[in-house]
Amino acid sequence: MKKLGIVQGRLSPPINNKIQAFPLNNWREEFSLCKRLGLGCIEWIFEYDTMQVNPICDENGIKEMLELSSKYNVRINSLLADYFMEKKLFGDNKAEVEKSISTLFFIINQCKKCNIPIIEIPLVDSSALNTEDDKHNLLNNIQEAVEYANKIGIYISLETSLPPEEFRELILSFKPFEVKVNYDMGNSASLDYNPEKEIELLGEFIINVHIKDRIKGGTTVPLGMGDTNFESVFYELKKKEYSGDFILQAARQDLNHNNKKDIVETIENYINYVNPFLVEF
Repeated sequence: MKKLGIVQGRLSPPINNKIQAFPLNNWREEFSLCKRLGLGCIEWIFEYDTMQVNPICDENGIKEMLELSSKYNVRINSLLADYFMEKKLFGDNKAEVEKSISTLFFIINQCKKCNIPIIEIPLVDSSALNTEDDKHNLLNNIQEAVEYANKIGIYISLETSLPPEEFRELILSFKPFEVKVNYDMGNSASLDYNPEKEIELLGEFIINVHIKDRIKGGTTVPLGMGDTNFESVFYELKKKEYSGDFILQAARQDLNHNNKKDIVETIENYINYVNPFLVEF
């Protein structure tokens, strides 16, 4: 279970009915809930709207984060930089892009202070790489940050909606510096990507895995109710000797609808669903 974790906020009441947000008033309690549930790690959320009050930006906040992590034996395995969904690292607005690049350097330094080894940059939906120019600009804009992160022992990982061949090509374009892959099995299912092919091409770079179920061409659904081929995904990851964490980013069932379910009960059900797949990891 120490390899199984959860995205921050999934153990807190939803904020403004959003699927994912930094749990400003409940982030401390999530550490104790993780311990209670047997989860070994948390994926931290860093977003634009709450950047100024995120404890990772403050020395006292960092101290408290480290104390809670130690007290409950729950690692912060990675930081999910949702900030860059809104403030992109590429595009035509040069001033905005430069500010985002500066923020990336800031995040790298703060993660070093917190012993967070992975920074995940989501390049999906509003921040998707839709053109060759997008990919080229991203490469040019974050190359120095990647080099700096490598030097101080932090990995930058990318989550994209690119076909696996294009994704691999993008990762290799950063050489001699290392960029890693965050693999989201649900997003891949929604795009109808073949997990055997994906993991064959990307497996050596995968450093973090999101557990999610989605309908082909559609939305996120509770685990087991969508088109994610869990057996194939976990089998292929095992073949590639994947040794990183598995992070629950599954559908919330506590939003505004008629069949709202308890947060903790939902996560307990998800843990029971994925445990059989994790036996060999």
